[in-house]
Amino acid sequence: MAREITIMTPEQVEVKFELAGIGSRAIAMIVDTLWQTLVFIALYFLLFIVGVSSIVGSSSPPMWLFAVFAIIVFVITSGYFLYFEATKNGQTPGKKAAGIRVVRDTGHPIDFRSALLRNVMRIVDFLPGSYGVAIISVFLSNEYRRLGDYVAGTLVVKVGAKPDVLENRSAVNAPAAYPNAIGVSQVSETPSLLPAESMPYISSIKKDEYRAIRHFLDRRIELEAQIALNLASKLAEPIAQKLKIEIVSIDDPVAFLEAVGKEWERRVIH
Repeated sequence: MAREITIMTPEQVEVKFELAGIGSRAIAMIVDTLWQTLVFIALYFLLFIVGVSSIVGSSSPPMWLFAVFAIIVFVITSGYFLYFEATKNGQTPGKKAAGIRVVRDTGHPIDFRSALLRNVMRIVDFLPGSYGVAIISVFLSNEYRRLGDYVAGTLVVKVGAKPDVLENRSAVNAPAAYPNAIGVSQVSETPSLLPAESMPYISSIKKDEYRAIRHFLDRRIELEAQIALNLASKLAEPIAQKLKIEIVSIDDPVAFLEAVGKEWERRVIH
């Protein structure tokens, strides 16, 4: 049975995700285990070839060969999940195959710190063998979390369908109300101008509202593109009302917020 979770972001917007259950997580683990096993086998034969000259004429392989292999196994076992989750948007090859990924419980992509904590706890989750502790924890948790998820503040969610933003009437594509509507990549380089008729209302934007805009703009690079767009639409709606701008006429809510922030800083701060 599908289970969903609603997250309140720091921007006070509710985002809904579908959680990954034990079935999809088991599929991911099987695929990841197969990949690791293939790597172990390849390394074993490589080390065997490297150490074959030392083995010939001896009744047993040299101890250094076992030591090197043990170190490599430890590094791969510990670093495999950390590397992929921290650098591949929360997805190992197994998670990608199962259509799931790890995110922070704030709705943001997983960062290195969270990935590290999550995978340090994997040692405990594995006990007493075959992830027994993790399976019990996932069964008992309403959010399908293992202990590593609790410690790292992470969730495993399904991908494919875009996360829903509740009570959000996203801006639709239409001609921009302001003459130089520009893309996000251009905002930092090209001054953004709001319609002249909206300028007298800039001072009606409160300091707390400006701070919310600035907070979003400073952190939008941490967000997934769709979540950033949805949050921008949510923030843009009340601001557009204050500036007497029709929300449906805003083609790019992120560029709109950038323009409002710059104009507010120019008129109110300076």
